[in-house]
Amino acid sequence: MKKNKSRSGLLLILIICLLILLIGLAQFIAHGNSSTSDIPSEIAGGSLTITNLNVGKADCAVLQVDDIVGMIDTGTYDAYSTIDSFLKDNSITEIDFLILTHYDQDHIGSAVKILSSVDVKNIYLADYVSQKEYYAGLMDSIKTRENVYFVNENISFDYNDLSVDIYPASSPEALLSDSQNMDNNMSLVSMITFGTKKFLFAGDIEKDRIEQVINDDYSLTADWIKMPHHGGYTKNTATLLSIVDPDFAIISTSSERPAEDKLIDLLSSLGIETYDTTYGTIVTVCDKNSIKITQKSN
Repeated sequence: MKKNKSRSGLLLILIICLLILLIGLAQFIAHGNSSTSDIPSEIAGGSLTITNLNVGKADCAVLQVDDIVGMIDTGTYDAYSTIDSFLKDNSITEIDFLILTHYDQDHIGSAVKILSSVDVKNIYLADYVSQKEYYAGLMDSIKTRENVYFVNENISFDYNDLSVDIYPASSPEALLSDSQNMDNNMSLVSMITFGTKKFLFAGDIEKDRIEQVINDDYSLTADWIKMPHHGGYTKNTATLLSIVDPDFAIISTSSERPAEDKLIDLLSSLGIETYDTTYGTIVTVCDKNSIKITQKSN
């Protein structure tokens, strides 16, 4: 009789343990099914992340969607350590597309080093000859490469849900005659589309090119803009912003050359949320329907 009671007690304990395990498993499954919506967009799969690196009075933006990586400009020669650290920290060994907007050293300074250290699959460049110091070295580094495109007409390409449109100068002759502003005005302008959101990268375009862009036959409307020429201001900047109509503005510059007060006042008066790399790297995350921006302090 004692043996039967002992066996009954053991069986009861096993049943209770099994019930506890089943309840725990059910809670785990329920939590797993409901937690996807709780994942911050910064780490949720399928989001676009744009990182405007703090590289001084210069430009370098890294775009990431899952395993697709793009880069727009490469900062100065001295910015390479910052860019290289970011790539290594994010385990980036391949860049699917590199857009070099124009040939000033603060946009292509680290290009040759990046091309030698990372597998860059496609390179898009402005189609003009420059006299700037880093131009010849860049041309030499790409002369034997395939998939190098000198953009002299509007082009588009897609990577799954990411669409890229690149717009060169529509009337380059009028810009090339101005040797002082030629490089800036010949900048490639890029529109990135991800879901319902658009991101405009305006290179270093100045007054004459801005006028062309305003009158060109393509849509400039965007939710987010990388402002031209490190926060410079021209008389037609207000017109440009009225057409783009962004919610967010990014200024890539430093205390060496702060954004002009007139531009800051204009952005403020239009209610455009503004971020400046002077104060740290800027990270934009888009889940196709919304945009969130954070800034990492220096």
